Amino acid sequence: MSVTDLMKAARDGNLEDVKRNLSQAGKKDEDGWTALMCASSCPNCIPLLEEEIGIQNNDGLTTLMLSVLNGKTDCVRLLLFETGKQTRKEWIDFPPGTTALMMAAHRNRPEVVKLLLPYEQGLKDSKGHTAQWHANNGVSWGGDFTQVRQLLENEGTERLPPPKEQPSLMASAITGDIEGVRKHLDHVGYQDPTGTTTLMMAAGYGHSDCILFLEKEIGMQNNDGKTALMKAAMKGRSNFIPLLEKELGMQDNHGLTALMLAAFNGHSDCIPLLKEEIGKRGKNGETALMLAAKYGHVSCIPLLEREIGMQSNDGWTALMLAAYNGRTDCVKVLLSEAGKQSMEKWNDGLNFYLPGTTALMIAARRNHPEMIELILPYEQGMEDSKGHTAQWYTNNGDLGEDDFTSVRELLKNEGTERIHPPSNLGEVLRLQEHLSKLTTENDTLKMELADRKARILALEKENARLKNEYFISSAIQGDLSTLRRHLDQAGQKDSSGMTALMHAASRGQTEVVRLLRPLEARLQDGRGWTALMHAVGRGHEECVGLLLLERDLKDGEGRTAEDVANGLPDGKKKITPLLRKKVHLPDLPDELSSFQPTWRLGRGAFGTVFSAWSEEHGNCALKVVEYEEMERTIVDSLRREMGTIPSLEHPHVLRYHRVHDDPDNGTAYLVMEWCSGTLLDEVRGRGERGEPFRDEEVWRCLREMASGLAYLHEKRLVHRDLKPANVFLAPDGRCILGDFGVARTLGDSSRMNTHTGTDLYMAPEIHQGKRYDNSVDVWALGVVAHELCTGELPFFTVPAILERGPPAIENRDGGLVTLISRMLSKDPEDRPTAQDVLEEAERHQ
Repeated sequence: MSVTDLMKAARDGNLEDVKRNLSQAGKKDEDGWTALMCASSCPNCIPLLEEEIGIQNNDGLTTLMLSVLNGKTDCVRLLLFETGKQTRKEWIDFPPGTTALMMAAHRNRPEVVKLLLPYEQGLKDSKGHTAQWHANNGVSWGGDFTQVRQLLENEGTERLPPPKEQPSLMASAITGDIEGVRKHLDHVGYQDPTGTTTLMMAAGYGHSDCILFLEKEIGMQNNDGKTALMKAAMKGRSNFIPLLEKELGMQDNHGLTALMLAAFNGHSDCIPLLKEEIGKRGKNGETALMLAAKYGHVSCIPLLEREIGMQSNDGWTALMLAAYNGRTDCVKVLLSEAGKQSMEKWNDGLNFYLPGTTALMIAARRNHPEMIELILPYEQGMEDSKGHTAQWYTNNGDLGEDDFTSVRELLKNEGTERIHPPSNLGEVLRLQEHLSKLTTENDTLKMELADRKARILALEKENARLKNEYFISSAIQGDLSTLRRHLDQAGQKDSSGMTALMHAASRGQTEVVRLLRPLEARLQDGRGWTALMHAVGRGHEECVGLLLLERDLKDGEGRTAEDVANGLPDGKKKITPLLRKKVHLPDLPDELSSFQPTWRLGRGAFGTVFSAWSEEHGNCALKVVEYEEMERTIVDSLRREMGTIPSLEHPHVLRYHRVHDDPDNGTAYLVMEWCSGTLLDEVRGRGERGEPFRDEEVWRCLREMASGLAYLHEKRLVHRDLKPANVFLAPDGRCILGDFGVARTLGDSSRMNTHTGTDLYMAPEIHQGKRYDNSVDVWALGVVAHELCTGELPFFTVPAILERGPPAIENRDGGLVTLISRMLSKDPEDRPTAQDVLEEAERHQ
């Protein structure tokens, strides 16, 4: 019989075509092959072809044997009740009577040997050979057979009978068959001969929907000590980690944690979720950072900064491992570990590395000139336990046939004066540009300077990419301050397609959800889930209430958030009513029909603010003011704002896309550019973290605020209420002056005398009831600058404003202190203009 359509579909792993052609099951081709044999490398197809299990082809081969030869361990797990069968004819290198275990031993498949040993140990082929003999006479290209030979060293003869049926629960977990999992819950807790559980298989194959039904297996370990969390981390399944957090901190037989396995495999998006394991060590003392450096996963290193400086049992650091393995990009960001030395002698099979070995010596021995350029300033002249310097390592030992000319030239005049290594990763990154300007007396280094600059430019691009990963990490940790500074990165997705909003929703980070909802709502991850679905799946009711605008979306299987809720314990009772709650958004007049309100953000003193979206402007803020019953003075202030702002266009003045007054309904609408927060949020956040503004940051804020004020003053406008709460922060971090409700136009006299603003930011002349001009804005700017420098206001009472001079500012740039003092002059005539402040700030750019 010829090859059937079912066989073709099974060979290709085409699950849908397999289902479509199941009527052909049981048929063989001319060599006796079945569809199941064709699926020997496709675990998702095997459960569907159960009726063909046990069939042997013309040579006596079973599907189990074919899976063994192909190294498909997960397929072997599903075919264990084919154990005990033996081939009928000689096939390739195998005599008649060969078993699957013998094939696994011959091909050096230790994991498969563990699975098959209880069922086939002691069986012999036609020549009287057992699996142990096949291990000792394995294929020449099979690598190191030590582990397989140890497993079979004491091969016995007592065998278990083959399992009577397929492990249905495990098969369902491999294919993601939820109904199948539900049917076989009586098998929860089963471990195969390697200790593998169904939960581990679900984690490995990415079927998170199975986890709710397999929670009893959380915490179980296989024979190697691996957990389901570790399996998920190895595969980069970041969405699994919150579901398996009870396994955090567990270590396998080698002392490895899920974090270490994520770092080993370069899954940087998993690392923030596994931060509780930072600092743990394996049995040889290696950390997650060391594994990331060893295998060249530079994107993981900034996320593991707390492990910088740690040393393994033999004293090696992450920097040394990066140098040994040729990971230049990792070396660049690990220079803060320079200067450390190993503590034990180590032999790599070719060369000894003595106690006292440094990263520079390793780079010299391994012939990495580009690394030597980076490390040399920090480690030149250091000696190992026998007094050898890096230069010695370029001329001694088994150096092979490599050309060491460049390395020897770089170390020809190795000095002894060293500079201190950078204190942390942040300083390392800042020093990269500085390093490009360093020159040496060596002509070769001068010729290579241009190339080095190009490499540093590439590093800067890599740093920019790493910053994107910080955004999602900050959302997971609830770091609102960092998020506000980097909102231009909103919309980025990790390897599973999840956004920062989705991670925040799944962790119950309510305030982060409020912040990111206008920017990332209605996006979907790789399986079609929205942030709302993630919130529903984890039972975070407050986040569910914030994300109702996503409830109409469907995932890849056609399910809505309500369907997800109904599939959870108590979901129909607790979550479904929330999902059916009505959301009240304003109906906009026809003149604003291009703007679509998306959510209510909050209510202020004079109106309600909504997020909105339009094709032309993207995300916007919409203020709706119902003024019909307001006092006349407030209405005048509102109309003044609406009359003033449409003509303003400046990068540091809040831009209003549209304003509309509907007097018939007594409602005004103001559509503004979207801002991520205020300077007040940033000041408070830094105060809580104990992280003061640096001088250059104060200069930048001054420059941007002064630029906006100079523009307003040029337009003959006085802001009159400048304070951190009225300075907005754009997604790219720019300071933007806003809230013009009390702004006034200077009349012909260029003076005013109304008392308005916020008391502790108001100039003395306003408190004294004197006439004033735009210099009151410069006073307020001085108060804000003083607050940025010290974390405190210069004056805490009105009498202090009138009677005392500003307190001294210590440990700051002298030019900055002088400028602030001038801005806080009691006499308006002695204050600089906003343009003067701008020009001074630009000189410090």
